[in-house]
Amino acid sequence: MNNWTGPKYLVAEGDTYTKYPEDEIYGETSVNYVKLDRLPSFDEGWATVTQALRAGKFFVTTGEVLLHDVSVERSESEGVVVADVEWTFPLEFAEVVWGDGQRTYRQASSATDQPPFARQKFRIPFDQSHAKWVRFAVWDSAGNGAFSQPVHLVVDK
Repeated sequence: MNNWTGPKYLVAEGDTYTKYPEDEIYGETSVNYVKLDRLPSFDEGWATVTQALRAGKFFVTTGEVLLHDVSVERSESEGVVVADVEWTFPLEFAEVVWGDGQRTYRQASSATDQPPFARQKFRIPFDQSHAKWVRFAVWDSAGNGAFSQPVHLVVDK
């Protein structure tokens, strides 16, 4: 959908139509971590949170993988996604996904050499020559993961 017009962000949510006392929802539900300058007080309302969500200033995670920061560095020759990641279980792979308005591309990098309970900054290059947006994701050996919202790029012509 990011190849269509305008920014689109994917919000984590969990539909729990019926709950029974023995049901677990934490282990099955993804959450949104919203990036705010500060934690708003209760009487300030939800405006700062909803503004951050509308601006894509959040990431989605199952909880075992955290994205402390994700940014995009661009030069004339290449684009690089830089992601500061912390995780619990051993990782499987990190990936950069981007689109040019027509097609979607993916650059996956194995991360099986990473130990459990660690933190590292990943630097993954991508072909930014016609990229209009780019996002980062990382997944562990237990199927847990986190992904950033797309960063919308200005395409130089």
